[in-house]
Amino acid sequence: MITVKPKIEYDCDVLIAGAGPAGSGLAFHLASRGASVIVVEAEKFPRDKVCGDGVSPVALAELHRMGITDTKKFKKANEVNKVGLFINDQKVFINLTKPESLPFHARIIPRLKLDTWVYEAAKKAGAIYLESTRVIGYVTSSNAALIQLKNGEKEIQLRAKVLVGADGSNSTVARQLRGGKPSEEFQLLGLRAYFEDVNGPDDRVDIYFSEESFPGIFWLFPKGSGGANIGIAMVSQTLPDKPSHVKELLLNHINKNSDIAERIGTGKTDGKIRGWPITFFNPASSITDHRLLLAGEAAGLINPLSGDGIQYALLSARWASETLGTCLQEDDFSNAALHSYRQKVNSELGYDFALSNLLVQFPRNKTFSKAWMTILSVIISRAKKDPGYAATIAGIFEGTYPSYNALTLPFIIKSLEEGGIEAGHVLQDHLNDPSLMIEGSMAALHDLFKIAEDLYTDPILHGKWAIHTATKTLSVAGYLVGSLLQRNNH
Repeated sequence: MITVKPKIEYDCDVLIAGAGPAGSGLAFHLASRGASVIVVEAEKFPRDKVCGDGVSPVALAELHRMGITDTKKFKKANEVNKVGLFINDQKVFINLTKPESLPFHARIIPRLKLDTWVYEAAKKAGAIYLESTRVIGYVTSSNAALIQLKNGEKEIQLRAKVLVGADGSNSTVARQLRGGKPSEEFQLLGLRAYFEDVNGPDDRVDIYFSEESFPGIFWLFPKGSGGANIGIAMVSQTLPDKPSHVKELLLNHINKNSDIAERIGTGKTDGKIRGWPITFFNPASSITDHRLLLAGEAAGLINPLSGDGIQYALLSARWASETLGTCLQEDDFSNAALHSYRQKVNSELGYDFALSNLLVQFPRNKTFSKAWMTILSVIISRAKKDPGYAATIAGIFEGTYPSYNALTLPFIIKSLEEGGIEAGHVLQDHLNDPSLMIEGSMAALHDLFKIAEDLYTDPILHGKWAIHTATKTLSVAGYLVGSLLQRNNH
């Protein structure tokens, strides 16, 4: 029996919604392989995106694959090779390290520039762009993906073999696939402002922790020549109370923190403070379906510990191109065929994201904020005197090293040892000055009463937090056991 397939006229092989690093990165890889690609972008280039602008060595390695790092424009981008960590009256400055396999130290590249560079590389490779146009919906059938677009008042329908959603945190494609918006449990809130005429050093990024914004961080990322990106990212859903007035937190930090004031000096803001939601990875969410795939932030590929998304956008672009290349070759765009992309994401990022998610989940409960801040203080104390330990901490924040590097036995032993040393210093101070013991005991009792009050006021909310924490702990344990078994087999 002969089966005759109907001849379908496609407008392109792959239609990509969104022209950020994920969308344009994927367009570059696919077009370079000879695939016909249309990228739909809501704005017109050059266009800005609100972001921290930090581009890690891993992300730069992906740009290197595209030939972008050979350009004069890239060579002018500000290089950073140090990080400053600040908490209360403690601070430590760490030299960043990277594996020999990575060609560059981190750069600070405003998205206005970065996205344009990747867009230009994709266009040069042969990708077609429809700018000032957005995807408003889609329908998949057995032989095509029909995508509805809107350009001004004009509506267009295009037919592709597969649709890729790379349209960011508020992805239209992801919402339709999943039946709704992302859960607040998997969201960060971000704000950033650009400053000009700030003080150096130009090669050091600074990260600030404070109890009022925890779990979250403030940052200063120098753009070079006196410019800086200053911002805040914090977890959207905390308890007992949801965070509010995030802009006020950032302004208070800028106006009242002596360390950031020293960096800003007489510098002035350049434009408005702008905010954006950041959706991080929910392992229960789908990122593929029949003739459909999500990449970058649309897939939730954000590290909740650092808020970094550029690195994972560029990585997912390459991984998606590998899967889609096979699908195009075999003319198979079923969910089963596209699932190899999900498997790649899980194998490369699953353990790292699971642990990062857990590390964010603990301090999500602000009832124990003082305890979380004490733990951070211990970590910074150790980093001051142990360069190897410090390099691990800095590398995790930079994205060079996975967060599970903090689960190695030497790292844990050093952390516990430092905790014991700090506790010994406190005890010795109390023995030398009994009044400090009385003050400390009163403060501890006050904190215990506050914890008890919070637990009593809303036991159900705290119970849910405990259950979610336990679930995420089991997920990390599963990856840890799998990693150990894999290591033993080798």
